[in-house]
This record gives sequence, structure tokens and C-alpha cells, in this order.
Amino acid sequence: MKSNMKKQLLIIATLDTKGKETAFVKDCVQGLGVHPILMDVGTKGDPLTPPDITREEVVRAAGYEMKDLAKKDRSTSVKAVQEGGAILAARLYAEGKLDGVFGMGGGTGTAIVTHIMRALPFGLPKMALSTVASRDIREYVGTKDIVMFHSVADILGLNDFMRLIFGQAAHAICGMIERGSRLSQGKPMVAVTAYGINSVCAFHAEPLLLEKGYEMIAFHANGCGGMAMEELIGQGLVAGVLDFTLHEIADEMFGGYCKGIGPSRLETAGKLGIPQVVVPGGLDNAVFSPYYPMPEQLKGRKIHPHDIRFCVRMGPEEMRKFAKIVGEKLNQSKGSTWVLIPKGGWSEADKMGMELYDPETNRIFIEELKRMIHPNIPIEEIDFHISDPDFAKRAVEILDQMIQRR
Repeated sequence: MKSNMKKQLLIIATLDTKGKETAFVKDCVQGLGVHPILMDVGTKGDPLTPPDITREEVVRAAGYEMKDLAKKDRSTSVKAVQEGGAILAARLYAEGKLDGVFGMGGGTGTAIVTHIMRALPFGLPKMALSTVASRDIREYVGTKDIVMFHSVADILGLNDFMRLIFGQAAHAICGMIERGSRLSQGKPMVAVTAYGINSVCAFHAEPLLLEKGYEMIAFHANGCGGMAMEELIGQGLVAGVLDFTLHEIADEMFGGYCKGIGPSRLETAGKLGIPQVVVPGGLDNAVFSPYYPMPEQLKGRKIHPHDIRFCVRMGPEEMRKFAKIVGEKLNQSKGSTWVLIPKGGWSEADKMGMELYDPETNRIFIEELKRMIHPNIPIEEIDFHISDPDFAKRAVEILDQMIQRR
């Protein structure tokens, strides 16, 4: 039985440049009672410590051969180990032979090991010891639960300081493995989206969901958050969705603070038949800051100050585009989908007396969506603001009814 076996940790590194350091981590892990599996993703010199999974096996899994890669540029070699490593790691996990993943490297090494980690499911412990962990790490982490551990110094040679860092990282990942990654089969989870000026609705929804026997898992609709929710839905961990916040669509269109959604945003639940209530929360504005400058075409619009960021009112042209995007995505739905629209406004800045209040412009979205959406998807308009408790109550009622029918 697996319970009588040692937990297994996949350690990924370029063993031609990080071999000595990897061997040290391997010894630390073994000393902590965890069995290490070394995967070599180096592509140049000979490995400085023997791997359990060779680079030849890694690239072959992706349809390459090392002798052919020698004739290619470096980017092709990196792509080969990324793809092959992801395939082999996923295979180990599927076979029940993987309890955690640890990788280390500089810029390229971090790109390789985190690519492999992103192919693995939520909950499985994942840690990258990296020289670039103090930089913008979104490209490495993506939507996954990857812990980035800053190495401070380069991963090049052994000394008292680096032995301390390696040891701490080994203890951290082994502690995560000891904790385990199995999700309890308790109350069904409902995924909810929220962001700054329209998070009140999620606060109102949580106790209502608890009363009906659900747990709420909230996602910050900041680009990455919305896509993380889509992945969680795809992994089969969600019973229903209250998508209160489509704001990411506006920021994606104009390069705002919450940009970064992928093509599957607003599609996974529908394609899998997961009940969802969809609300145009936050579509009244796009968010900008000194680091995410407002495009020229939006200058002169109404503005709501948030913090160092500011919200810019969307207009009739954007509403038509938003309706087209939302309608096309929801029309792919194979399950229970319900559109619920708060006529009193879509964010804290979009209500009577606030800077972005403009029900006439919001109406353009509603009429355009009604024109194009499939007739089996109800569109219900309700005389509340999105932050009113009664709006959240109605959304939870609809979702619960759809889940119970399913």
C-alpha cells in the first residue's frame, strides 16, 4: 500500500550546471524521510550527479531526440525539456508516484521547472528555488499554487549561506508533502468572483451559501484570478459558479490593471455543464494606474479614484463589444446558465450619486446581449444595485435551484 511507502519528491534541475547543488538538496530530502526522484532538464554538458530520469527520456517524451537538438537553437532545447518534463511529471502523478515537486534555477531554469509544475493539479506541493523570485513572477506562476523561494545568491557552488538556503527550502517542501494534498470531500464549493469596488456582493453571498450547505471559494478578478477559477472548475472541484465580476474583460480590452485573461475565461463552466449565474459586475469601468497607463482613446471619460489606481467609465461602444464577447461565450454553454443584471448599477462607483453612474449606457449592454444570446439562457433584470443584500440573495437562490435540479 502507498501509505507504507515513503513520500516521493520530484526534483527538477539542469544537472549539467546545478548538479552539485541538486545533490545537496537530494541528501537533505532523504534525511527528512522523503524519497527524491531526480529529473535532468540540462541540455549541454554531462550531468554532474546521476539522474533518475535522464534528459534523453525527458526530450523523447515530447517527441525529440538529444542528437537532433544539438543542431537546433537553445529555445528549441528549452521547449523540448519543458514539454517532455510536463508529460513525465503528469504521468508520475497519474500513477500515484508523486507527492510533491521541487525545482531550482536561474531565469531559464526557473522557466523550465515552473512550466512542468503548471502541468500538475492544484494542491500538489510545488516549490521553485529561484534567483529571479524577487522579480515579476507571473509568467512563472501563472494560475497555479507554486511557492517561489528566493535563493538570494546565485545557485552556483556550495557555501555556508547556500547550504542554509538549500536546507530551508528542502524542509519547506518536505513539510508541505507531510501535510498532504488530499482535499476533503466536505461541503460542495461555489466559486465566486470579486474585486475592489464590487466585492460587497461576495460578502453578502457567503453566509447565504453556508445556510444552503455550500462553501464559498472567492477569486480576485485581477486577470490571473479569473483564469485560476476556470482551471479549478475544469479540475472538477466546483459545484456552481457565481460570476459576479466580468471586469477583467474591460481591462483585457484596454490593457488595464486586471488584464491577462486567457481565451477560456467565462467558458469552462458552460462547456462542462456546471450551473452558473453570470453578472456584468465591474463592466462599467476599466482600471489604470501609473504602471498601467490609460490609453489616449479613453481620455476625457468620467473617472473614479480608487487608490493609486483609478476607474474609467466605459461607454456605448464598449458595451456593444462586451455584450458580443459575453454572448458568444455563454452561447457555448451545455448546462444551466442564468444572466442576472442589477439595474441599480454594476459597481460601487456605478450607483446614484457616484462618478460612474450611467444606467443608459449599461442599458446598451443589456439590449445587445438580449439580441444575441441563445433563448434557453434566461436574462433576468432586478431592481437592486449589485451591492444590495437582496441582489446576492436572488443570485444564491437561482444557483441553488440549478444545482439541485442537476
